[in-house]
Amino acid sequence: MAYHYIPWIMEQEGTAFQQVHNRWRPQNLLFLRQVQLILKDMRSRSANLELARDELVTLSYAEKYIKYLRRMRIWLREAEFAWHADHLKFLKSVAGFYSDYGAVLRLLKMEQLRGLPTEPAETKLIPTGV
Repeated sequence: MAYHYIPWIMEQEGTAFQQVHNRWRPQNLLFLRQVQLILKDMRSRSANLELARDELVTLSYAEKYIKYLRRMRIWLREAEFAWHADHLKFLKSVAGFYSDYGAVLRLLKMEQLRGLPTEPAETKLIPTGV
């Protein structure tokens, strides 16, 4: 059987392999501007939660908030490092960050339904919109 497509696929994508583990590490899945905007949004959301850290530790799920904040910092650092060499790892880091961010928001919503956080005071939050 003559192989027509497999050699073409390997010619196109075969250079994106890491030699040590033979793992595919694509570097052209996202545009540079997309990566920059995602990282900017992640940084601003993380910074806002860090500003609220003192308030978060007074709530009922304080341990979970601290755990999620720590993991989000790790996801953010990993994303900032990985986007240069491996877009798949970058996307995995982004997904992990936003999953943890969503978990924090879910816990905050549960706290709000229980009546714990009051109306927001005048704050100096970093805009999260892209």
